[in-house]
Amino acid sequence: MEFKDFDELIHSINKSLGGFCNTFIYKRKELSKKGRSAKKGFLFVYDSDSNRNWSINEGGGTEIQYHIAFNIENLKLNYGLGFNTQYVPHANEFSSIDYMRPFMNAFLNNETKIQSILPNYSFVYGEKKMLIQPVENEYVLFGRTQIIQIREDKYFIEDQLYNEILEDLKKQFEVYIIIFEEKNKLKTMLSKIEKNIELLEYKKQIILQGPPGTGKTKTAKDIAVEMLGLGNVKDLNNNEQFKLIQFHPSYTYEDFVRGIISVPNENGEGVLFKNENKILAEIAEKALKNKIDSQKGSTELSKEKWLNEQFDKFIYSVSEILEVEEKIELTESVVIIEIDDDAFRYKGVKGWTKRGNRMLFKDIKQAYLDENFERQDLTHNHNLSGLAKWHASYYVRVLDMFKGFLKENKIDFIANTTQKEELKNYVLIIDEINRANLPSVLGELIYALEYRDEQVESMYEYEGKREIILPSNLYIIGTMNTADRSVGHIDYAIKRRFAFVDILPSDQAIDDVVTDPDLNAKAKGLYNKVAVLFNEDRDKTVYIQSDFKAKDVQLGHSYFLVETEKQLELKLEFEIKPLLNEYVKDGILSEDALLEIGKL
Repeated sequence: MEFKDFDELIHSINKSLGGFCNTFIYKRKELSKKGRSAKKGFLFVYDSDSNRNWSINEGGGTEIQYHIAFNIENLKLNYGLGFNTQYVPHANEFSSIDYMRPFMNAFLNNETKIQSILPNYSFVYGEKKMLIQPVENEYVLFGRTQIIQIREDKYFIEDQLYNEILEDLKKQFEVYIIIFEEKNKLKTMLSKIEKNIELLEYKKQIILQGPPGTGKTKTAKDIAVEMLGLGNVKDLNNNEQFKLIQFHPSYTYEDFVRGIISVPNENGEGVLFKNENKILAEIAEKALKNKIDSQKGSTELSKEKWLNEQFDKFIYSVSEILEVEEKIELTESVVIIEIDDDAFRYKGVKGWTKRGNRMLFKDIKQAYLDENFERQDLTHNHNLSGLAKWHASYYVRVLDMFKGFLKENKIDFIANTTQKEELKNYVLIIDEINRANLPSVLGELIYALEYRDEQVESMYEYEGKREIILPSNLYIIGTMNTADRSVGHIDYAIKRRFAFVDILPSDQAIDDVVTDPDLNAKAKGLYNKVAVLFNEDRDKTVYIQSDFKAKDVQLGHSYFLVETEKQLELKLEFEIKPLLNEYVKDGILSEDALLEIGKL
């Protein structure tokens, strides 16, 4: 096959693809829900006056696109499925990333399946991480590269290779459909999630409640992904803005907020006890720091960065002195004896504990930033820990040592254009939130849930302070199994501070996940048979006892989301039937239901 220029190549490919072009056009119209079809008979559109060396399908600017490009210099023909975050004229409703992110997520969610369909495809332009964390003005092409020959004054493709290219373009259509359909499902799901996000942004904490198997935890994670601007649920792993914890009946305040832990004594004599922030106080502290930093100017931030760098040098100089002299005198009776990861250890020559007290680095740095000079300045500085104010005489001497270190080494702060900190969201998911005694676990933080950004005093002191703040950029999502009668109810004080969202059984989820028609029919058939057991219409047979509501106990759709018929059989025998039998024992379903359960 010969061609003189890119225009002729595109014309030949469109012609050779024949009826496939219209098949693509009609399917894209269906998937994109566009009112107008593209020009019939053309897969790739190209303006010969544009002098471009690439072409895409019509309308592909803000969608996953068929893409083909010819690099004349190195004679490489690149083609495949493209993801574009570059500016597209007249597409101004969303940002280019917002247009493309759902398609990128759909690719990532189906990556294994896609690779099995297109084993010869790889990332030709860009790389996978650009789909995970997209930025403006980038282009990613998942496809193939073929080398084109030159014969006399024309470009040449062997017939076998040309036919292979055509087959690739037809074969990738299956992947195009998978990505587009997944994107549409994600969009439908996102519209539901957005309502929950609006409520969460208003209330700051919500509880997703429903019977078992309705996907409450999954929904909570999906909300977290959107709140944090991530690509998919996998991105939540090891993300410092996200935490997930599951409550249980023995869970306490000391497990969740702040408590006492024992650690081995470094001198080998028994153990030491110290207070430690737990998961809520820990993520609240991170969120608060981010919120405070986001309100600082670039000069203030650059000074903090400079201070951290210089203080590290100061710590090193102190450690060198301690290696030689074993102690540094602060007063005639108090000396620095060693250095921890985050503090100097200081003690009295007589009468103190062997390892003395901890002088936190952050207190000294804060005193420097607050331009403290004398002991009284530290005593009245509310930004410092209680110990720093109580032992201000010793702290001010270390502050003077640091200032002397800067002066001796002729180190001065020079402002630079440090980038401002972006305000971020932080999300904490509490799974099975009603399994713990919430008033006991939350303690004084019941107040903090309602009055965000205000200090509440903990029963435990940590790093010299008792105060805890739940900032407004920390969002809490709880999940609650409404069928679990073995745990206590949530009292009114807690209920008033949370918004409750019902997550109910739906056979729509089966249609979304179980794509094989025969398996879908069997899964939905079983779902409907189980749903009959929770009928509340008195004109029909009623198995559910009057003390219960179907929306609180009916088995959810996740029990019916399977990949094979064997999985469905296993779920029926080892998950569905046992739970329904438990419902009979617990008085949720009448004994008459046993006959129907046996027929499933």
